[in-house]
Amino acid sequence: MDRKTCIAEFAALQQALAKLKNASVLTESAKGENYVLSYLAGRKEDVNPKDISQLLNVSSARTAVILKNLEKRDLIMRYKDPDSNRQTLVKILPGGVEQHLFVQKTFEHSVNGLIEALGEEDFVQYMELKKRILSYYENKQTGKKG
Repeated sequence: MDRKTCIAEFAALQQALAKLKNASVLTESAKGENYVLSYLAGRKEDVNPKDISQLLNVSSARTAVILKNLEKRDLIMRYKDPDSNRQTLVKILPGGVEQHLFVQKTFEHSVNGLIEALGEEDFVQYMELKKRILSYYENKQTGKKG
């Protein structure tokens, strides 16, 4: 298969996967609101929104929108840092923990289905390819060759 055909087929596969609700479970858990809830659920201390912006690699304005939406649904709470009134901290609430656990369980169920569909050997090979892809883009982002 020539390179142009490979690119077209890759694009078509990416678009087809993006349209499938069941496949989106694999990416949605690592984006936006779900990613913030996952991050907060794994932290012992409350978090400054600036840290969330850096984690998501998005602007503080975009982070504020995400936090506002989570706050409206009583999944998180923002409050003034008692040690520094100029700072705001973010705390996950019980509803946020519950939502995080639901998303995590849905993700695990989806991955288990994928492992069953591919078989463990092919799944491990798939993961190795994903690691190489990740490494390629990390190196590209940092300017490293390899």
